[in-house]
Amino acid sequence: MKILDRYVIREMLGPFFIGVVGFILVMTVDLLFTMADLIINKGVPFFAVLKLLAYKLPSILVLTFPVSTLFGTTMAVGRFCKDNEMAAFRTSGVSLFRLARPILLVGMLVSLLAFFTNEKIVPRANFVSSQIVRQIIQRQPLPDVKDNVFFKDSQNRFYYANQVNMKSKTMSKVMVYEIQSGAYPRTILADKANFTGNIWELRQGVIHKYDQSGHLSYEAKFDKMKISVIEDLNRFSDQKTFADMDRKELQGMIDSLAKSGSNTRALLTELYLKYSIPLTCFIFALVGIPFSLSSPRSGQTWGIVVTIVFMFTFYVFASVFRSLGKGGLVTPEIAAFAPQTSFMIIGFVMLYFQGRYR
Repeated sequence: MKILDRYVIREMLGPFFIGVVGFILVMTVDLLFTMADLIINKGVPFFAVLKLLAYKLPSILVLTFPVSTLFGTTMAVGRFCKDNEMAAFRTSGVSLFRLARPILLVGMLVSLLAFFTNEKIVPRANFVSSQIVRQIIQRQPLPDVKDNVFFKDSQNRFYYANQVNMKSKTMSKVMVYEIQSGAYPRTILADKANFTGNIWELRQGVIHKYDQSGHLSYEAKFDKMKISVIEDLNRFSDQKTFADMDRKELQGMIDSLAKSGSNTRALLTELYLKYSIPLTCFIFALVGIPFSLSSPRSGQTWGIVVTIVFMFTFYVFASVFRSLGKGGLVTPEIAAFAPQTSFMIIGFVMLYFQGRYR
């Protein structure tokens, strides 16, 4: 690595690590207040609360990576402009494109780190933290309404419900499917269901069977149908959510639901987001370079303002597309990658014109 690359990376990494620590502290303030209340007013052991905080940190850490990358880029390039080092670089024949190379390298490495953390550490940490929370507040009643619940019983039967109301003992958009000797399962779909103990009464539904080629071989509609469920419905509370699953687990659920004919757009959107969200670190590094050059003499102050505005704009844009994807208004691929692709194009165009005229 050349001296210039090491110099630029060193100037960027300082603000980056400061940003990581600072944003973690900001994002854990509310969590710390909650934990203090658990210790003081509810008598929860200190080490249990400390363990909960430790398992919450990986998911918070991943959220800080993109913002810290943008902050580090803006502060480093802004300082180069303010101290006239950018002019010295140009005089020495160092172009903006050459200067951007180590910054983009750091952005890519942080993206890879975010992907690894989000795939290997965060799901397990989220699941364990959820278990700790249940142990701490186990005397409190379960939530009345649960969304997108899914579990498998000991007889190789899978259950899914779009919504479960524990108070009224009702469910909506229910799916039950059984893995049989063939390649495709038998599925039972119902619009509504009531449950009493281990007995479910399904309403307005249909039974599907498939042949070895995956074609529908049998279909029977019903108004009411009772089934015996081996597992208690309260086991829904012990199952993993989307945030607790890695890509392999989520893909397995998608494949199973797709075979039954269920709509998987929400799950597919979540799956593709596991790829697109880490890429945000690289995009923030890319866009941060031209934004930091807007005001050479007061680069740092202006850069911080632009960082906040850009960050807010991007996350609003990403949130809108995420909702559109889950609602089926756009494909899951577009929902997950449209914000990153759009801002990546903006970043390359801005970098090109800034490098051309500076």
